[in-house]
Amino acid sequence: MNTMKYNQTSHNFTPRYHGPSLDEMTNEQLNIYNSIVAARPRTGISGPFGPWLSVPQIADPAQKLGQACRYGTSLSPQESELVILLTAAKHKSHAEFDIHVGEALKVGLCMDVIESIPRDDEFSMSAVKESLLPKLVPQSRDQMIVQFVSELLESATVCDATYKAAKNVLTEDSVLVEITSIVGYYTFCAYTLNVFQIPTREMSLDS
Repeated sequence: MNTMKYNQTSHNFTPRYHGPSLDEMTNEQLNIYNSIVAARPRTGISGPFGPWLSVPQIADPAQKLGQACRYGTSLSPQESELVILLTAAKHKSHAEFDIHVGEALKVGLCMDVIESIPRDDEFSMSAVKESLLPKLVPQSRDQMIVQFVSELLESATVCDATYKAAKNVLTEDSVLVEITSIVGYYTFCAYTLNVFQIPTREMSLDS
């Protein structure tokens, strides 16, 4: 078993706000807390969920939307993780990127592909085209998803030609709804992680 070399950058963050402690939670918050833990037995209350719990009216629908975006779409796990990593890279969310490097490796994305994603101020459609697309199978679903997502992240929409090309490869408008929803949800996550400076657990990545 080879240890993957990855420079995790968010485990030393000093959080601005973790969210309410268990002692501070109302019954409504505790019910949502227990629901999140039951749905996420491996990771529990981590990432953006702590701050969200301070507002139950946000936390409850947010965790349900997250379940739908993460596990309820027609995208493969590898495709979903590619969308999430691109979103984290664009929004300079080191915590989100760090979390999903581990998730991406578990579902089969290789480190060579992950390290080819332009990040922070280097992120752009042209940079993605130059560094990431050559690492993917030509004319594949992965390439089309990356092109669609990078354009959406850069311009907040996609042009008619990109929409038509994506629909031709991915076959259904509903798949584009799924991809757009994943980008939107993980943008919400990225903003939460960035604003409250949520640290990640130190990871050991094995392959």
